[in-house]
Amino acid sequence: MLCTPEQFKGRIGYFIFVDRFCRGNELPPNPIEGRILKDWNDSAPNWWPNQHGEYPNNYFYGGDLQGITQKLSYLKMIFGVDLLYISPVSKTPSSHHYDVEDQRIIDPWIGTWEDYRTMCQKAHKLGMLVCQDLVFNHMGAYSNIFKEALHNPESHYHNWFEWGKNGEPIFWYGIKEMPQCNKLNPEYQEYVLSVVETYIKAGVDGIRLDLGEHLPRELMYKIMDKAKSLNPDVLIVSEMWDLATENGNRQIFDGEAHSVMNYPLGDAICRWLRYGNWMHFEHTVKELAKYPKEVQDVLWNFLDSHDNPRLANLLAAPGMQQDPFRGRLWRMEDRFMLPNGQCDTYAFRKFEAENDGKFDLNKAYELSKMASLMQYVMPGNPIIYYGTEVGLTGYKDPWNRKPYPWDNVNEDMLEHYSRLGRLRKSNEHILKDGSLSFFVDNEKAVIWREKDGEELEISVCRQDLSKCKASKSVEIKIV
Repeated sequence: MLCTPEQFKGRIGYFIFVDRFCRGNELPPNPIEGRILKDWNDSAPNWWPNQHGEYPNNYFYGGDLQGITQKLSYLKMIFGVDLLYISPVSKTPSSHHYDVEDQRIIDPWIGTWEDYRTMCQKAHKLGMLVCQDLVFNHMGAYSNIFKEALHNPESHYHNWFEWGKNGEPIFWYGIKEMPQCNKLNPEYQEYVLSVVETYIKAGVDGIRLDLGEHLPRELMYKIMDKAKSLNPDVLIVSEMWDLATENGNRQIFDGEAHSVMNYPLGDAICRWLRYGNWMHFEHTVKELAKYPKEVQDVLWNFLDSHDNPRLANLLAAPGMQQDPFRGRLWRMEDRFMLPNGQCDTYAFRKFEAENDGKFDLNKAYELSKMASLMQYVMPGNPIIYYGTEVGLTGYKDPWNRKPYPWDNVNEDMLEHYSRLGRLRKSNEHILKDGSLSFFVDNEKAVIWREKDGEELEISVCRQDLSKCKASKSVEIKIV
């Protein structure tokens, strides 16, 4: 087990999906073939297929590093954010940038390395830490590296990828845009380490490993050793969808990562608030308590993200999965599965388009306040997904990736998250590493955090927001 860098404990995180957060450059970016630049206020996704039946993520809004830098003071002052999680920034054909090529090259619509260093420097001046999302499980099918490997088996890049017995590329989860990398190839591993070095030298304090649970132990150890040689206080966070006590997951027990993305907690909180499933919540929290204490203190606690529906949708929109034995709350695809085992993407997205925002938003926001209060007092770092704090709604990709509504924020939700930030900071000495006790039944959850004889208690009544309360200070009141 690793010793957690002390500087990450007790912080409030914020996940920025770069293209959709803020456009800082006043001039539109230079045109790039194949890209569509949408008006920032046109938030409706381009969800329909193209003439080839494909669903390209080729429409952009132009969010960039300058925009992030300009909004850092806002995030710190209004919400108390002091930990940034930045989505990939390398040049790719897609707006999400997870179909990476050479991650040492920043996308020209996002900015330059000078912009990146400036962002990190300003964040540090404000007392913020910066974590960068890096992708090593796969590359993009349109990358020059993969195209050379595909068309020239003699190329040294050919060994960077995994191939089937007939010489065909193996794609991550069958997604044709993402050929899977040979993560045990020594030359590919050297490339991985050079990417890690590039970002740490540019100023990042931590690295989030996309699909980290699928990276081999050998590579995980090399990433950790390389990162710590450059910055002893670096944090390595692995993407993990299940509990680290299930399915042979091992990384936080074997010293491969300091922390994981805590999707199970978000699922348990939202499922309890929506359906009253207290046994699922109780089981999840008890399993999390089996994690090493050093890991618990820096768990990344999400309620929503770019991979699952927005919080409001999880709590009130139609289509969610109620039965925890059939998958997480956000497992919506089952009803759209075809006989061949594939999802009917058009029918799925059509359902999302027809129901987007057309549910009881008042109820959704009330439940969102309860969920976020619970998120903020659990062990680990609460991570806000950009825009949820000002009322953004949306189902899965692409509906959960709308541009930040700078001219149309929900003031009530904004003030709620501002109060949560003050709650968190005024009780930081307890919440950064204090002990946890809890009680939950069908209607009520009570959470106690304690350290050195000082205690913070919150109670949440899932049917009545007015009965939610905390043990101290007006800062905690959410109604």
